[in-house]
Amino acid sequence: MTFPAAIDINWLQLSPLMTLIATASIALLYNLGDRDTRGGAGITVTGLILAGVFNYALMRESEGGPITAFGGRLLADQLTTSLWFVIIVGAVLAILVAWNYIHNSEVGQPEYYPLLLLSASGAMVMVAAGDLITLLLGLEIMSLAVYVLSAFRLGHGAPARQSQEAGMKYFLLGAFASAVMIYGIALLYGATGSFHYTGVHAAVTAPDFGLPVLAAVGGLLLLGGLAFKAAIFPLQQWAPDVYTGAPTPVTTFMSVVVKTAAFAALLRVGAGFLPEVSPAVIEVFSWLVGATMVIGNFGALAQQGIKRMLAYSSVAHAGYLGLAVLAASTDGFRAASWYLMAYTLMTAGAFAVLALVSRRDDTGDTLSHFAGLGRRQPGLALAMAIFMLSLAGIPPLAGFAGKLFVFSAAIGAGYVVLAVVGIVTSIVGVYYYFRVIKVMYFDQSSSEALPGGIDVAGRLAIALAAVGTVVLGVFPAIW
Repeated sequence: MTFPAAIDINWLQLSPLMTLIATASIALLYNLGDRDTRGGAGITVTGLILAGVFNYALMRESEGGPITAFGGRLLADQLTTSLWFVIIVGAVLAILVAWNYIHNSEVGQPEYYPLLLLSASGAMVMVAAGDLITLLLGLEIMSLAVYVLSAFRLGHGAPARQSQEAGMKYFLLGAFASAVMIYGIALLYGATGSFHYTGVHAAVTAPDFGLPVLAAVGGLLLLGGLAFKAAIFPLQQWAPDVYTGAPTPVTTFMSVVVKTAAFAALLRVGAGFLPEVSPAVIEVFSWLVGATMVIGNFGALAQQGIKRMLAYSSVAHAGYLGLAVLAASTDGFRAASWYLMAYTLMTAGAFAVLALVSRRDDTGDTLSHFAGLGRRQPGLALAMAIFMLSLAGIPPLAGFAGKLFVFSAAIGAGYVVLAVVGIVTSIVGVYYYFRVIKVMYFDQSSSEALPGGIDVAGRLAIALAAVGTVVLGVFPAIW
């Protein structure tokens, strides 16, 4: 038996991923003993913080140039480390939201936190993927765990049925999208003979490349599979239904971590080879991005439920992030990284407030339920107002700077019309964000107390997200 002279493994590069997997195993073993689920939450947060420390060391190491492992199939560059931080921050906020929520509801099961960590590890693999097979593996690891988490509410009441319906709908549509993506990968491999991003790029740009149509079809199918995860039109309709039916902590996690992974993959393939595969692929994507911004914002206008409104808002923000993908060859990487961190803070914070204000079965998230919140819970109302203003793009909060960076990158890449569409639809979005603030401060109070008492961990998540939203907007150079 012979062994390779050198095994292409970088342990520093693998350390954040291995930390999450090890922590998932420890949390599962801990929770199997019928212990308080909050102990498992503490273990999970500790593991994520440790993964963040390793990621910081990796970030400093990669400043001298990208680090690769497994023959270039796993990349560690500035995009990787920055988006790994986004995923870690999003996961920590989601766990803080779930800390008491899971303990006090029927959602509390021993596998909850391990599944969340495994999903986060799959998202991190997608961010770092250097070839299509690694990308697919990361996508499936992330998705399978989220399918289960979406249907995690047990019982026989309406909330449980909605959760199970959300999980089944997400699973069926996600499986179809994965099949489309796999078929696209197969066609790309058949046309180029490579799964690696650089290999596909080299093949399609070769003067004697003879299968442009096959490669273009493969590129469109690959784009379709990733567009589903990113909630890009016309594959966005799952988002409102799944976000509404899933338990709120799961929605918090899904809205930030899954979106970060999906757009990281789109950035990689968008800058790596899709424009060279066929200009028509990018042209189609640009039309879809414009439609996504319009449908997301106008869809949110008609919603009376905060959770469903935030779901349509996430579709609109997927359109804004699509502008960064189109500008990936210029300033899109930096703009997308910055926007995703800002989006993570303000969206996770908004869902954290929603988790505290709504009931434990996720009912009571209508606009009327927020009436008078400014008088009943002034701290929560102030935080929610900060998140709504930031999502609307009001300066000097993080959402304004994020949109400014994304629109500037799109204009610099020549997508002036799409940038104008983004600005106009952002103005439309101001209405439904300000409507929440108006209801909290000017409508008659429903005089309902917060359910479940004081949630210290949930309030900590809200405080961290609110402070981060303000600081990131006032001092954008920090990120």
